[in-house]
Amino acid sequence: MRGKFYGNKAITIDSGGRVKLPSRYLKIIEKDFYGEELVIAYRKSEGIGYLVIIPERKWLEALEKINEMDDKSPVEKERLRRILNRNSDFVTLDKQGRFVIPKRLSEMAEVESGDDAYLIGNGNFIELWKASRFDEYEEKGMVDDELIAGIFN
Repeated sequence: MRGKFYGNKAITIDSGGRVKLPSRYLKIIEKDFYGEELVIAYRKSEGIGYLVIIPERKWLEALEKINEMDDKSPVEKERLRRILNRNSDFVTLDKQGRFVIPKRLSEMAEVESGDDAYLIGNGNFIELWKASRFDEYEEKGMVDDELIAGIFN
């Protein structure tokens, strides 16, 4: 599958608040997204905040899907776009494949310089979790092993 991010990598946020993407993710960004800018956005799952990194094209496609939501009123669609855009920012990779986490988003996701973190490929985007927050998320209950086994059988 073209343009899909998979796998995971344990990292440490460097002293400048930068994240270095693994080479396998950089190759996808370069090959399938022509090195375009990335969008970083705050999200929550089960009440625990984390960040997503997504190629600009995929971000714009996601925003366009809001317009196609027939079950939402124009006001609801506008509110959703506003929230998504307020909790996101553009980031540019440097020559070493690093980007700086914007301060506001860093504070929202509680990730800062020196923190251990996980980069997790999740199809169209990459998740960035503070390691302790992801561990907390896992403790809340992951997908049942039997359900996972059923997917591969």
